[in-house]
Amino acid sequence: MVGMTRPIITLLTDFGESDGYVGAMKGVMLSIAPDAYLVDVSHQVQPQNIRQAARILENVVPYYPEGTVHLVVVDPGVGSERSPIAVRTAAGYFVAPDNGVLSLILDTDAQAVLLDNTAFWRDDRPSDTFHGRDIFSPAAAHLAAGVPLTGLGSPLAQIKRLPEAPLAVEGNSIRGEVIYIDRFGNVMTNITPLVWADRDTLVLRWQGEDIRIDPQRASVTCGWHNLSQIRRRYSEVKIGERLVLVSSNGELEIAVNQGNAAAQLDLSIGDHVTLHLSK
Repeated sequence: MVGMTRPIITLLTDFGESDGYVGAMKGVMLSIAPDAYLVDVSHQVQPQNIRQAARILENVVPYYPEGTVHLVVVDPGVGSERSPIAVRTAAGYFVAPDNGVLSLILDTDAQAVLLDNTAFWRDDRPSDTFHGRDIFSPAAAHLAAGVPLTGLGSPLAQIKRLPEAPLAVEGNSIRGEVIYIDRFGNVMTNITPLVWADRDTLVLRWQGEDIRIDPQRASVTCGWHNLSQIRRRYSEVKIGERLVLVSSNGELEIAVNQGNAAAQLDLSIGDHVTLHLSK
C-alpha cells in the first residue's frame, strides 16, 4: 500500500465481540497478509443498521493513511442478490456489500469491481451466511498484500447509494432529522456541516450558501421538546441537563450532560428535528 511499511486493514461490523465472527475474519486475513496491521474501528454497530455504519465510516476514514483498506461488514442482505464489491477512492480501498454502506465516502473518481473472481475467495463455495469470512476478508487481505483492485473481479459501473435525508430551509427555520445515535445516547442530526465562524456565530453551509446562526438566539424542537441556545461544550449546563451543541464532526447534536438524550427525549433515527434561527 502507498506510503506504508505495513498495510493497514480497518474493520467495521455489527457482529459484537461475544462471538467468534470477528476473530474468524482476522484469522483469514492474517493467513493471507501476515504483515497486515488490523484496526478495529467498531463492532458495535446496531444490527443491520447500514446508515449508522456509513456515518461511522465517513467520520473515521479521513484520519487513516492513504492506501488503507477498509473492510465493512454490515450486511442484512447476506445470501441475497446484493453484490460483494471492492472500491478504490482517493481516501483508500473499501471492501463491503453493495447495499449503500459506502454512500458517504464515494467520490467522482471511485473505481469499483464485483468480487466475482473466486481465486480470491477463501473457498469457491462460500457460506451463504458468512460472506465476511469467505469473500470480504480474503479480498481485503489480498488488496493489502498488493493484489490490484482489477484483479479481484469484474468492473462495476454503478454503486448503490442510500437516499439522502434532505434539509428543508423555510424562512427562519431549518428542518432535518436524526441520522445517528452514539453509545452515550447523543443524538446527531443531518443539520450539517456547522462551523464556528467566531465565538458568537455559527455557519451552516447549504446549497452553496452560508446561513449565519446566532447560537444565543437559536433553539431546537424535537417532538414535544424545545431546547434553547447552541452550546460549545457539555459542561456549559449542569449534569443531567439537556443541551444542543455542534458535534466533533460538525453535526447539530442533542445531548444530556452525562446522560442519555435519546432515551430521555424518546428520539430515534428518522425523527424530525427543527433548528429555529431565532426564539
